[in-house]
Amino acid sequence: MNRLTFTALYTQLTTVYSPDSEVQRRGRNLVVIACALSMVILTYLPIVLGRPDTWQILPILAVAIFVTLGSALLARQGYVTLAGWLLIGMVIGAVLTATGTSVAINRQLTTPFYLVIALLLAGVLLPTKQIWLVLLLCLSGMALAVGNLPADLRTSVEITPNALSIAILLVIATAVASLSAHSINQALGAAQTARREAEAANQALAASNSSLEARVAERTAALERLAAEQQAAALELQTSLQAQRDLNRVIAELSVPVMPIRDDTLVVPLVGNIDSARAEQVLASVLRRVEGGAARRVILDVTGVAIVDTQVAQVLLRVATATRLMGANVTLAGIRPEVAQALIGLGVDLHDLHTVASLQDALR
Repeated sequence: MNRLTFTALYTQLTTVYSPDSEVQRRGRNLVVIACALSMVILTYLPIVLGRPDTWQILPILAVAIFVTLGSALLARQGYVTLAGWLLIGMVIGAVLTATGTSVAINRQLTTPFYLVIALLLAGVLLPTKQIWLVLLLCLSGMALAVGNLPADLRTSVEITPNALSIAILLVIATAVASLSAHSINQALGAAQTARREAEAANQALAASNSSLEARVAERTAALERLAAEQQAAALELQTSLQAQRDLNRVIAELSVPVMPIRDDTLVVPLVGNIDSARAEQVLASVLRRVEGGAARRVILDVTGVAIVDTQVAQVLLRVATATRLMGANVTLAGIRPEVAQALIGLGVDLHDLHTVASLQDALR
């Protein structure tokens, strides 16, 4: 079976005869889910045939297949809500029926957790408001199932904690399914409105320009040429901007190189003047490399800095403070005698920095 044949078969199988697009969407979901459940049930048949209780389980499986296929047929005829309730009711009934047996065997109330499946199905098969009715049905059914348990089981099994957890989970699942269905409905409504508006606009345009087809064609060709030119210009501008961004990134990286000398040591050679923008680059580059690696020591080499004034000193202190907060130590290398005298004259306090005369001294 080729792809086209499969697509045609799928389209035919999921066709829902209804003028409402929302009903069509839910109907397609139901048909797909019903077919999947039927395949699961059929796959389970070989396992059942070898069991001693085969003749007890086979009627249940037959009813399940009948319900799933019947709901799919109802959905294709446009009765999607009825089919959805039929499928959801089957799931709820199966879970609640198995609750008593599960409690008797496992001595725990865990089977009702599977009621979440019914709520998930309601989120894709039913209108938004009816999802809460499914929650009410699940809670009522769970209460009846627990109430029908033998008295000795109700007293020996911790019912209340699990029942409360199940109820909270079901409420949360209902809220999520309801919000999801509401969002989908809003999106579909907006799409339908936009489509109707577009169709109305196209019809009005065709009616008003029916006598000017040649002029419209000429104008359309001109607009297409203009659009093509604008697209080409936009593409060229985008390419230019990307190249400029790449160049700026390369310049920024080259202006503040961070070189790993050892596994735990980074050297940051600073050259030229340091303004506020470059100071931020220094700080960001150092912190990024310290965070991304195992560096525990950062050496700031200011040998190539033309002027080390109060502003530059403040930048160095900021880098040192931030780096220490991330677990690394900072060493300041390359303080020349005249720079040291100038900093003392300016009253700059560099006692928080470990300073050495040269990069060679820092690496010893």
